[in-house]
Amino acid sequence: MTHDLPPGFRLGEHRFEPGERLLTGPQGACRLSPRAALVLARLARRPGEVVSRDDLEGGEGAAHTATGVSHSIAELRRALGDRSHAPRFIETVPGRGYRLLVEPSVADAPAEAAPGSLSPAPTRFAALVSALKRGGVAETGFAYIVFGWLAIQVADATFEPLRVPLWFNTYLTVLIIAGLPVALVLAALVEMSRARRAGRRPGPARAFVDRTVIAVGGALCLSAGGVYLYDQAFGLPGETEPAQARLATPTPIEPNSIAVLKFLNIDGSPAADVFANGLAEDVMSRLAAVPSLRVSARGDAYSLPANASSESVRERLRVRFYLEGSVQLSDRLLRVIIHLIDSETGFRVFSRSFSRDRSGLFGIQDEITRLTVANLRVVLPPDTQAAPGIYGEHPDIDAYVLYRHGMDVLHQPLSRATVREAVGWFRRSLALDPEFAAAHAGICMAYAQGFDVTAESGWIELAERACATAIDRNPHLDVVHAALGHLYAETGRDAQAEASFRQALEINANNVQALGGLADVYYRTRRLDEAEAAYRRAIGLQPGSAETYNALGWFLYQNGRYEEAADEFRRVLSLEPNNAQGYSNLGTALVLSGDFADAEPALLAAIRIEPRRDTYSNLGLLYYYLGEVDAAVAAQEKAAALAPNDHLAWANLGDALSLTPRHAETRAAFRKAEALADRKLAVNPMDAGTLIDLAWIKAMLGKQGEARGAIARARELTPSDPYVHFVGALISLRGGERRAAYADLHAAIEMGYPPRLLLAEPHLEPLRNEPEFAALTRDVRAARDSGT
Repeated sequence: MTHDLPPGFRLGEHRFEPGERLLTGPQGACRLSPRAALVLARLARRPGEVVSRDDLEGGEGAAHTATGVSHSIAELRRALGDRSHAPRFIETVPGRGYRLLVEPSVADAPAEAAPGSLSPAPTRFAALVSALKRGGVAETGFAYIVFGWLAIQVADATFEPLRVPLWFNTYLTVLIIAGLPVALVLAALVEMSRARRAGRRPGPARAFVDRTVIAVGGALCLSAGGVYLYDQAFGLPGETEPAQARLATPTPIEPNSIAVLKFLNIDGSPAADVFANGLAEDVMSRLAAVPSLRVSARGDAYSLPANASSESVRERLRVRFYLEGSVQLSDRLLRVIIHLIDSETGFRVFSRSFSRDRSGLFGIQDEITRLTVANLRVVLPPDTQAAPGIYGEHPDIDAYVLYRHGMDVLHQPLSRATVREAVGWFRRSLALDPEFAAAHAGICMAYAQGFDVTAESGWIELAERACATAIDRNPHLDVVHAALGHLYAETGRDAQAEASFRQALEINANNVQALGGLADVYYRTRRLDEAEAAYRRAIGLQPGSAETYNALGWFLYQNGRYEEAADEFRRVLSLEPNNAQGYSNLGTALVLSGDFADAEPALLAAIRIEPRRDTYSNLGLLYYYLGEVDAAVAAQEKAAALAPNDHLAWANLGDALSLTPRHAETRAAFRKAEALADRKLAVNPMDAGTLIDLAWIKAMLGKQGEARGAIARARELTPSDPYVHFVGALISLRGGERRAAYADLHAAIEMGYPPRLLLAEPHLEPLRNEPEFAALTRDVRAARDSGT
């Protein structure tokens, strides 16, 4: 039934004023965006009816409608305190639209002033307005308000389709508001200046234009600087802040923990900068070999500038102590100054300066380590000693600087370009010192890790040659054995990988990279308790490392422990608030735990920071479950464009397209995914995740026999993974084997697969009305119907 709505109406305990776009409820008042207010008004005119997305948007086109309406509905749910999986106000009807579940009622009219209650205030106000009009200030103020309103409307209509970062909308709104009083003051100053220049005043029209341009332009410039400074000091308000505040969980500070900050380069030359970074990282590695000492990871420590404040070090890295220093490098001499600082008090524990011949670098590294440990006796066991000589080689100093160049590149996000650049630096290092084993290990690591990103099969052979040479040159380096372990892991040789990682840990028990690799091997060989213990030990060794928390979160995620995984990803964000991968992983965990309301802002935050294939894929998955088919396809198309050689990007695109009439495109996407997955499995046939993906790809291409074979192999490799049983159920259902499908669905739920996702999965539509499926999802349905 269509309603004629009054100027204001109620939805339960909420009151909505359409003209003001003001929604007031138990949580307070908020002003809706124009698009969200329009969607709510259109739903309120047809309560209880399913209103299509096109009707809600006003017929602006499918591609625009899918994204615009989805964001508007998400905004309304946040404002109403509603949840998509247990709606009290707005229900999503997959594939059809949305329904308002609450009948609107007429709101009470605002109270009117009693007759005779007027005070002299209006008279004074009218006099003030008259004076402002005479000076032209009111005209400028009115022009500014009109300009600001138009700017906000244009931004609201264009920023989202253009994918302008969300924070810019908030910045513009605050800028417009802050600029109004500045514009009025500037307009008054302009008029006062003109009054003093009698006889040279322009005509009224020109005076208005000149005054307005000066006042509005000056106000925006001055306010832009003021708002920026306020944002840096206190942060601007915004609708994403509450959601992002919920996403971070702080980590504790270990008393026996330390960080080594990036050393300051006094010379300013590029070579000295690389040298300073290398010196700090090598001291960091030596300290990591000290028993009972927890050392922050390189990437985390280097996220802070040299000479950072003790407060920022403590807040960001969660360590009790930190080393900072400076380096000056000349043709002959090396000067180093270091300070050990207590992050709690900001006081120096000790300071020391060194001035040596350039060849004395490695002696300085050892001395810095001994001095640091000697001054940390208060938090370390009395018998703790540094482990000197763990590297066992002193290369040519110039070869060392080139090697550090390669390591700096290898710490960047991996791609074909970064791998080739890193290998180039390592080869230049070896041209000066062919016996430098660490440089050979660097080449091995670059090609082995790069294969995981690029699937360049030829790189594996190059990695094997480099690792063999490194072992031949120096079999006593932990970095050599760690690189060899990663090479074995990438090629499915888990037994050899485990042996290599153990060898690295025998040389340096605190090598976190080797420990993480060993934990991955434990997971792949189904020693889950040992894997979890290794991941948690890595966190203990580097309490300020976002990477270690991310690794543990991913392990929990792969074992169906989605809510626990989300907690670890929140810790990632407490350490690195702008970590795109952390937001993406958190959003993914929230999707699979069924928390769609918090998943969307997490995924959108990840895209705003850094658009990535996995983030767009997971955002598409969210829209897929919500029934927003066009938005799901758009997100998956972006994922495939960002990673054209990633089989999963094409498989996810095929899944989204399968819900549309675009059958030829669907098949083409799955064929592309099949070829890429086959190429990856040719190098590592033990990759269970890729086998699961390939099984589903084969099923969607109608190759049922091959699909069954692939899922059977995956099940042997990872029998406790809930996802392998879920995909097995989908494959059985496509083959008409309902009993097998139900058996796998029961197994998936027992191992942690969220039952609420079964309700959202379009491929399970044939089972919707069957009693056994209803029994599988009974608890979820009951919770949804009760609104809990």
